[in-house]
Amino acid sequence: MDKDHLIELISNSLIYENEHPKSKEIFIDFKNYLNKLNLDQLRTMSKEFIL
Repeated sequence: MDKDHLIELISNSLIYENEHPKSKEIFIDFKNYLNKLNLDQLRTMSKEFIL
């Protein structure tokens, strides 16, 4: 899996959209955080949170 795919998978599995005004901002911040991680870190995170 490439980095972009892992970021989408992790962010979509951990965060859901709701009516709260800050939810979109939090989602964007979280995706920015994930983008800063390297591929190995993302793989580890996906194993811990998705499985």
